[in-house]
Amino acid sequence: MRQFIMVHDLMLPVWVLLGIFAMFGLIALVAPGVFASLTRQSNRWVDTAKLLSTLDKRYDVDQFVLPYSRMLGAAVLVGVALLACVLGGYFG
Repeated sequence: MRQFIMVHDLMLPVWVLLGIFAMFGLIALVAPGVFASLTRQSNRWVDTAKLLSTLDKRYDVDQFVLPYSRMLGAAVLVGVALLACVLGGYFG
């Protein structure tokens, strides 16, 4: 029985997360209206006051993110591409 998680064991979840991030970045870049709709639908408050009362503060970032959704989408896609290249071994 192995005691440690090997880097190879984490690669599939990392690639899945990169794919999800790439989808959101692409949506934000190509269709800002759809991105705004997704953020409204997923903007659900989860009360964690009992567990994390000192860290439980709500910040409304929609006013900063939604006007710049195309730039956010482009930045996310660049980040995903760089991580994919690094994880894929393209940079040595």
